[in-house]
Amino acid sequence: LSIRVGIRNGNLLACIIEDDGVGREKARKLKSKTAATRKSLGMKLTESRLSLLNSHATTQASVQIEDLTESMGIARGTKVILTIPIEN
Repeated sequence: LSIRVGIRNGNLLACIIEDDGVGREKARKLKSKTAATRKSLGMKLTESRLSLLNSHATTQASVQIEDLTESMGIARGTKVILTIPIEN
């Protein structure tokens, strides 16, 4: 697990989380059908909080999820990028 935190463009707090797990696609296949069709509580809460933050900010907060793959398309983990506007 890797966690990096820094400032982008002078006004965005960026938190980048990477893991070297099986990836989201394989994780979905390993879970039961009901678990695979539901969005995680953590993601629901994150999206709700970002929506609330965005209603009061000029620069938009966001969360991006990327599947990491090797050159042959083999999953090698997941990257989450959370950006939050900050005031100087």
